[in-house]
Amino acid sequence: MEAVREWAVGLCAAAVVCTILQMLGPKEGMGRIFRILTVAFFICCLTSPLLKLKSLGELSLPRIESSGSSERLQDQVEAQLSRQIDLALKQVADDTLKNYGIAAAKITAQTDTSEDGGIYITRITLYLDKQNIQKAIAAKQVMEQRLGTDVYVEEWKE
Repeated sequence: MEAVREWAVGLCAAAVVCTILQMLGPKEGMGRIFRILTVAFFICCLTSPLLKLKSLGELSLPRIESSGSSERLQDQVEAQLSRQIDLALKQVADDTLKNYGIAAAKITAQTDTSEDGGIYITRITLYLDKQNIQKAIAAKQVMEQRLGTDVYVEEWKE
């Protein structure tokens, strides 16, 4: 801590000296070179503690296994993507089915990734509660028409 205090005092002293020298120095001609030299001196004073970083030795930082962390990250991304797709499908289902008096309890999508990195939906399952299960055929047809893919309807069991 004492070293930091000494560096700060030295930096303040260098700033005062550089300011006084710039005020006393000529403004034209050689004054520009003089100002550049005082700025360079101040930058050297500012960065002087960095020269002592060599004496710190090698830092011992814990190694992070790249394969494990990347797999966990990939799993988190896939789970988040799945939740977002399910949430978007639930909103579409709610908006579409409310005109028919049908309420979806839950909707899920199974996804897969193509070779070019695109994500596509392989299966959509619409879950209806006991009150709405009688309207399963209508819900299936409406959702298939709206989404343009096959929709499977099942009874929601909590």
